[in-house]
Amino acid sequence: MGSIPIARSNVRRRLCLLCNVKSVMCKVKKEFVGLLLFTGCAQAPVVSQPPPQAIPQVLGTYHQVQAGETLWRIAHDFGLDAQALAAVNRLPNPTQVKVGQRLFIPAPPESDRFLWPARGQLTRMRGVASGGTNRGLEIRAPEGSFVRASRTGRVAVATRQLAGLGKTVILDHGDGYATVYAGLEQSLVSPGWEVRQGTPVGRLGRVPLYFEIRYGTDPRDPLTLLP
Repeated sequence: MGSIPIARSNVRRRLCLLCNVKSVMCKVKKEFVGLLLFTGCAQAPVVSQPPPQAIPQVLGTYHQVQAGETLWRIAHDFGLDAQALAAVNRLPNPTQVKVGQRLFIPAPPESDRFLWPARGQLTRMRGVASGGTNRGLEIRAPEGSFVRASRTGRVAVATRQLAGLGKTVILDHGDGYATVYAGLEQSLVSPGWEVRQGTPVGRLGRVPLYFEIRYGTDPRDPLTLLP
């Protein structure tokens, strides 16, 4: 009979120990939840899948494939190797590109030759900037298309309105040549900037791009200088 108080005492001790453990666990749980809320980790992280063709670490822009275009023609006009263009876009079959498909166009190796500033329907040649005597090109590309520097140069003009041309960028290439990019919806450069060949100088809206190549003040036929 004398052992009963001892047994009861042991039970009390165990109950107290369990209460202490539960108290500690509740405290730890509250501190852990508070830490999660403080650090913003209370919610499950949202995992975003990288786009299948985007290579953001590489300097360049995107091009939307249009009817009649081939990968070789697109690469050629932008001064690139077709196989390299297929590789950077992870194309399983380089001979097949679909109308409307977006291709990443990395900036080409710099050269002294002129490259197409945009891909699109060549609607007509017209004279605006020099009284109807120049031989500029009008290029109708999809709305939102980037306009790229035809050659490396310095921004001589970047204006919201140039008489007869609208929003315009002019690059001075330092060897007597200059290129004119007019009809822009958005200009992406400022006067004095050095712009690398193939990088964007503007973006198009609904108005086609008007493009000129000049030597001094004399316009040159772009079709004889473009690839």
